[in-house]
Amino acid sequence: MGGSGNAARRMGGSAKAASTLHTALTALANGEPLPQELGIDPQALAGLSPADFADALVDAIRPLDGTQDAEATRDSVARALSEMLDQNGDITSLTPQQVDQVTASTLGYDVALRIELDVGKAIIAKAPTKGEGLERLQEMKDYVREVVAAEYASERASVGTVGQAAVEWISRNAIQQAFEVFEEDGEL
Repeated sequence: MGGSGNAARRMGGSAKAASTLHTALTALANGEPLPQELGIDPQALAGLSPADFADALVDAIRPLDGTQDAEATRDSVARALSEMLDQNGDITSLTPQQVDQVTASTLGYDVALRIELDVGKAIIAKAPTKGEGLERLQEMKDYVREVVAAEYASERASVGTVGQAAVEWISRNAIQQAFEVFEEDGEL
């Protein structure tokens, strides 16, 4: 990805999506309307199942544009929301800690997917067997998600109460810090 700084810049859309998701989930939890920038008609959400509601959020946060980056972000937001639905069943009444968990999960999945897109084939090809390559790739993705979650938590703790711009800043820094870990370890 060209170094941690370039990775953070390249993944600016991911940080923006995570920030928008954080803002939307916080608004829902506080009983406030969704941000107008999402372009979601509140009437259209009435009566949707929790899964369909989550899908509507994904579509609004990161619309389809045909790029791999957008698809990775959409998939990451959907996975993080799905995990929270499995735990909570209702994404409209999350605690601040749960909102942070969804945000960090979104970033972790996104960074892991981008790394897989960039170096996944090489990891599999260099392994003694395809099975071992797939296992190594999964281990790397799991580790990436852990690093991003830890960096997000560290950044979040240092900032305290935040708004949308601060969450975007936290997200960018978490991405950059995660890539710096891998640069130091010689993994990327």
